[in-house]
Amino acid sequence: MEEERENIIIFPKWKDNLEDKAKTAMQENHFSEAYDHFHQLTENGVRSHEVMTGKLICMMELNMQDEAEDLCEQLIAKKDAYFTSYVHIYATLLFQSSKYNEVMFLIDDALKETDIPSHIVDQLRHMYQLSKELQQQEDKKSYIEVQKQLEKAIEQKNDRQQWYMVKRLLQLEVYHDKSFFREMLKNPEIHPVVKTALLEYYQKVKPDQPIHIEKFQLTEEIHIQELDDILPVSFITGVTNFLDNIQQQDPTKYQMIQFILERFAYVYTPFLPQQENYELLAESLLYYVSRSFQYLDQEDDRQISVLKEHYLNMIDVSETLYGTILDV
Repeated sequence: MEEERENIIIFPKWKDNLEDKAKTAMQENHFSEAYDHFHQLTENGVRSHEVMTGKLICMMELNMQDEAEDLCEQLIAKKDAYFTSYVHIYATLLFQSSKYNEVMFLIDDALKETDIPSHIVDQLRHMYQLSKELQQQEDKKSYIEVQKQLEKAIEQKNDRQQWYMVKRLLQLEVYHDKSFFREMLKNPEIHPVVKTALLEYYQKVKPDQPIHIEKFQLTEEIHIQELDDILPVSFITGVTNFLDNIQQQDPTKYQMIQFILERFAYVYTPFLPQQENYELLAESLLYYVSRSFQYLDQEDDRQISVLKEHYLNMIDVSETLYGTILDV
């Protein structure tokens, strides 16, 4: 359909007359009338820079935000001689709508082009910097509001809402070491999964002072900056190394074990089994998944050691706790 429209040839006088009417209507601030004329032109294959720019201006004045954004994206994608002009219009449109992150993304992408005139580059960089500052202000306001919602969720003992609010803090990328967060990590009533999300937040905070965490009646002092990751890769790989044969024989079962192990680590970190027990944990995970599929007979059930039973109980607990937050 688009190709058909571009191939339509309209009478030159009719085209010139419509363009004149559109320009006059714009000058008189009759944007609805001007838009109708521009739309008629574009529907008949007239897509000059002047016409497209005029149509965009009318859309902006008429609060046709979504339509204007779609049209800008179409015009920018063509990367024709007017690429920088359309980028500037689109950035202005997004800026006026307080979509500061989108402005920065657009400008970042546009500045990868090498043939943008220097004065346009300066304008775009100025808009980028202004958007960055305004977005930071918005994030600070949001941060305060999210913290209030987190406090309310704790009062209401709403574990899922607490987890969601901590994740929102991570998304905002505003990082502060607050006594309120430290108290959450020590509070035995805070869900273990919420505490892990808070550890992820503290990994971004990078505090100089150690933090204290309590889970399952165990306590530990953590120096966040000394950690490679909240969920140690060495733990995951150390356990799965004992399951290489399962990976070859039954990839589906192996994948299920991986998922359960990752959830196990998320719930229990930093209180994870020691390296000398990785093999036993791997056996317990295999047993747990096999039992779930009813692959075991009664003889297998009688051969469970006390320590393996302990790990099976831990896996049960981690699956339950993780599921209460994330519905797995």
